[in-house]
Amino acid sequence: MNISFHIGAHCTYGSKLMRGLLKNRPILEHHGVIVPPPSRYREVLPQVMKRVKTSRATPEAEQMVLDEIVDTQDCDRIVMSYEDVICQPQAIFHGDRLYGKAEFKLRWLRNVFPHSPMEFHIGVRNPATFIPEACPDPRNYAAFIGKTDLDAIRWSDFINSIRKACPDVPITVFAYEDTPLTWSQIMREISGLNPMVPIEGGLDILAQIMQREGMKRLRTYLHTHKPQNEIQRRRILSAFLDKYVDEDANEEEIDLPGWDDALVDRLSERYEDDLHEIERIPGVSFIQP
Repeated sequence: MNISFHIGAHCTYGSKLMRGLLKNRPILEHHGVIVPPPSRYREVLPQVMKRVKTSRATPEAEQMVLDEIVDTQDCDRIVMSYEDVICQPQAIFHGDRLYGKAEFKLRWLRNVFPHSPMEFHIGVRNPATFIPEACPDPRNYAAFIGKTDLDAIRWSDFINSIRKACPDVPITVFAYEDTPLTWSQIMREISGLNPMVPIEGGLDILAQIMQREGMKRLRTYLHTHKPQNEIQRRRILSAFLDKYVDEDANEEEIDLPGWDDALVDRLSERYEDDLHEIERIPGVSFIQP
């Protein structure tokens, strides 16, 4: 049984991803994929992780955890999503590093399910918008960011730390900025579905940034001109988005102490370079827009 785990990051549509998967539970179960409600594991997992810090769970202990999470073992894959499995939002820059707790926390998580194949799914986001969104309270920004060097923030460092902690766990990465076009693929990747299996909710993110008239026309077009593959589908979405994008929906206000346009531009440019670094990390699959 494969355990597919969305581990974050915060502010990259984790809750929408889980709602979308739960909306597709009948078709997923038909393909041997179980999506348990988050309430089944978001309390039990942190408790068990603390007990297996230095040793792997026994087969019996692992089975007990699985019995808590799902009602049946007659499946090929279990899909879970829990952004706080690494840390709460206020601890994102623990140790003055982006997700400084990831290396040991994910090793603990792996120790919970040592006898099952596992994979991680991660959304990354431009630090220029991620940090303002993730900061619980701008008035406490100094405590949130600590002594972190903003110019040294790299998602690739975070992902490399995961590869070091859990070298046997493959990682699939997607960029938050690409989700209007890649959302259906993200849902399929985490659930292990064939690219052409029909699912609901694949346009949910696109609908947030497209004019209503454009979405109406797009849905009609997709119904009458069914794409033959994911590449063709992506081209159609891009064409409609270019024509019907809602510019107001894309505006993001940043109001953090010491931040200016020059910093935002610098972080954005380095983020683009960092995405290319992520693509080259062994054991990592990057979902292209």
